[in-house]
Amino acid sequence: MVSYAVLSAVCLAIAFGWYNRHAGWIDPEQGFGYALGIAGAAMMLLLLGYPLRKRRGATSRVAGSVGFWFRFHMLLGLLGPLAILFHSRFTFGAVNSAVALGAMIVVASSGLIGRFLYSRVHRGYSDRKLELRALKQDMDATLAELEFRGLSREGVLARLQVFEDCAVAAGGNFWSSASAVVGLSLRSRMAERALAGEIRATARHDHSALLERLAGFFEASRRAAEFAFYDRLLRLWHLLHLPLFILLIAAVILHVVAVHMY
Repeated sequence: MVSYAVLSAVCLAIAFGWYNRHAGWIDPEQGFGYALGIAGAAMMLLLLGYPLRKRRGATSRVAGSVGFWFRFHMLLGLLGPLAILFHSRFTFGAVNSAVALGAMIVVASSGLIGRFLYSRVHRGYSDRKLELRALKQDMDATLAELEFRGLSREGVLARLQVFEDCAVAAGGNFWSSASAVVGLSLRSRMAERALAGEIRATARHDHSALLERLAGFFEASRRAAEFAFYDRLLRLWHLLHLPLFILLIAAVILHVVAVHMY
């Protein structure tokens, strides 16, 4: 809730600054406008605190927890670019200013993408696979009770095994995880609908527990495949984000030097 409130406040501030960008109430070369540039650059530099804290390991508590630094990192990732946007008056200006502002926008956008990927990767992939197997075992026990009505337990489990294998294989590489997310979503829903129809036709009495387990299994298989996909995207993002940040620091240093020399 707090993160959404902060994000909403930042968006409102950006809208206000953009609407008043020609008002002339901020001078980037002196006073409040100059201070905003210094504050924004300092906050962007403090973003390095999070990766440095992670490298110190979980045993180090002197500088605060990793969770605290992650939340602080996200807050600075919003407030730093906001201060620089107001410092620049929402215009690119000279070449060195345009390079620094463009690099900042790219890094800030990359940070938002990374935050989205982190929110999707919230449980381990091994936990997802264990969840799939537990759900299938639960259905196996329920299907055994219904087998005497003509429902083939082995046949149903064999059809479910295909989707478990697909979800597990999604952790292999980026393209397999991407294809699993695209293909598994449609095929699993079609298979779920067909199997539910067979169960309703065969089990004339109470079949709600089995249908619930069946829906849970297919949902878990889709979540496992999606997790593998977002996990791969997050790994690729990690490879790109730090070099982009280093380029931003270089662009800011170049901007500061150019401004004070010329």
